[in-house]
Amino acid sequence: MATNKLSWISDERLEAAIATLRYSANAAIHQADQRQQRNVIDPFSSLLIATAFNIAREQSLRGVQSSSSALRGMSNALGAFHQEILSSVAGWANHDAGYDLENPARQMLAEVKNKHNTMNASNREKVIADLDIAVRQKGRGWTGYLVVIVPKVPNRYETRIGPSETRPIYEIDGASFYQKATNDENALHDLFDVLCDALKTSDEIAYYCRQIMSASLPARNC
Repeated sequence: MATNKLSWISDERLEAAIATLRYSANAAIHQADQRQQRNVIDPFSSLLIATAFNIAREQSLRGVQSSSSALRGMSNALGAFHQEILSSVAGWANHDAGYDLENPARQMLAEVKNKHNTMNASNREKVIADLDIAVRQKGRGWTGYLVVIVPKVPNRYETRIGPSETRPIYEIDGASFYQKATNDENALHDLFDVLCDALKTSDEIAYYCRQIMSASLPARNC
């Protein structure tokens, strides 16, 4: 009997999420090219980038500028990817208004951020305030989570945040939240391995990215 690539999500939902991620990444590149043609470009920044990176050709400089814009779009695509993956786990569903995910049976709701520096101080305060409002509206027994997939330090943590002592809101790293959602302590690491295979990078790039994973995420549990 065939088994799913990951025990906690169907292959159909997993492959659909990866296909959407691919599409979004390609769209980010296309949109970056369009923005570069439309927008006013900073000549001082252009000169500084060319000097700092020792760029001698116009086309190379345009490529760097376009890549920088596309990367911002890809970061948003990755946040949406994690939301789609987690909403495909049994019991979880997208919410989108005020927060990203909820699990009514477990009385949990969550806002997912791809990386610790996705938010500035004011963005972070708004996210926490929105979670606090949502937990208050849901009522007693509900818990809110601010999920940081790639934390500032590669450790597992779950820290109480929020303005109210009576409304539980926590910040949690991605590996810990994936474990909480799926009951699989290595769910996030296994997802990365599957994605690495699905995107068909070279062996050298795959090895390098796995090194980054080891340095950026909490260690896999044996």
